[in-house]
Amino acid sequence: MEARLLPWWMRERMLTPKDREAIARAERTDWPQISEDWAETEAGRVELHNIIMRKYHYEEYCAGML
Repeated sequence: MEARLLPWWMRERMLTPKDREAIARAERTDWPQISEDWAETEAGRVELHNIIMRKYHYEEYCAGML
């Protein structure tokens, strides 16, 4: 089953230490500089994608675009 279709608690079990480091790094980085390639697994890439989208939409909201 694809990682993006799994609930977050199941994806979390699939994360490696490298994925967790990438997620922590992404939380401290602006969304344009985040790369999904930082992750080692598909579950990690899904989490990084979610962070990018959350930060992108928040920036849109703050700019009055939404």
